Amino acid sequence: MSTSLQTALVRDSSVVDSVELALPGQRVVHACCDEHLAALVSKAKLEWVDEQWWFGLLCQASRYSSLSRASLRQISRRVRLSEAQLDAALRWNAARADPLARLPGGQSC
Repeated sequence: MSTSLQTALVRDSSVVDSVELALPGQRVVHACCDEHLAALVSKAKLEWVDEQWWFGLLCQASRYSSLSRASLRQISRRVRLSEAQLDAALRWNAARADPLARLPGGQSC
């Protein structure tokens, strides 16, 4: 068993940041060995939620000054979401314990 520090980028549907755009949908993980790293990568794959990612893209785009008066449909087109993806993202938000009533840019959900 290898016991050296392992580092990897894994997919994470919760990572959409308007400030740090370098790693959208990814986060860095550290592990103590190859087996631990494999477990973290597998867990990240299982935890990915498309609807969460799509909602995060809407939130991120809503902050752009050029979209300040845009509708949800216009924002969704800007981030290349289909109507079905937009609807699924809004349902995901509505099902959360603390759903957003407005996107960060002020648009109603």
